[in-house]
Amino acid sequence: MSDNLYAAVSERTLSRPEPPEGRRSLLQIRIDILRVIMQGYGKPTQVMYQANLSWKVLQTQLNSFLEAGLLKVEEYGTRRKYAITPKGAEMVRSFQKVADEVLK
Repeated sequence: MSDNLYAAVSERTLSRPEPPEGRRSLLQIRIDILRVIMQGYGKPTQVMYQANLSWKVLQTQLNSFLEAGLLKVEEYGTRRKYAITPKGAEMVRSFQKVADEVLK
């Protein structure tokens, strides 16, 4: 993990707000994935368990994030590890700002 990229992200940004009753929205799922990866869980199985997702949903979202430039993939041998880009980190921070204002 790059200290420069993550140093700007406060612990509050990485904390997860209380989920509402019932199922998560697609937006909440996507932000959860990005937060998990920001916290250093880059291997797909780790992300799946930490974000509480099915493999199929995770793969769909990871591919979407790669296409949008929110994540990058690091391949080593036959393994993959995902890392958040500055654009992805900014999205998490922006979401947290909005959530903080709404939940005041």
